Amino acid sequence: MNFRKRGRSVVDTIFILALFAVFMISALFIVLFGARIYKKIVADADTNYNARTAIAYFSEKLRQHDTADGVEVIRNGDAPVLRLTEVYGDNIYYTYLYESDGYIKEITSPADYEPMYDTGQNILPVSSFLVEKTGELLYRFDITDEDGNRLDFYVALCSHAQGQT
Repeated sequence: MNFRKRGRSVVDTIFILALFAVFMISALFIVLFGARIYKKIVADADTNYNARTAIAYFSEKLRQHDTADGVEVIRNGDAPVLRLTEVYGDNIYYTYLYESDGYIKEITSPADYEPMYDTGQNILPVSSFLVEKTGELLYRFDITDEDGNRLDFYVALCSHAQGQT
């Protein structure tokens, strides 16, 4: 066997450099493609999280207040407000859920006080919020998040005493 150094030509060097360049370009495209896929997965996960959070939040709030006259849709000017009634002893409290300054907000106050809507606690960032009563025990929510993703869902109450005094 002949192990002595063989003379390399310019073609051998260019071939090796070209092969290395192809490898590096392929690796770069794979990394860029993977980063784009990862970014899309994270964005989809955020959208799904926001949707699940909104559905769970409103469903739970309505079910907690599923009593006669416990849930009501009122208006603050043109904006819909979900008013939830709670009774503690002889005191009545209202919890208001509404959209203000790009957030769904919540505020609780005694029934005899007019709420200051701009002081509510931020719950979820949104660009629009609509709630309406579509049936005796059925409420429709139409929420658009800050990224423009629209979520339209219904929550049904179970109380057959709803609306009775």
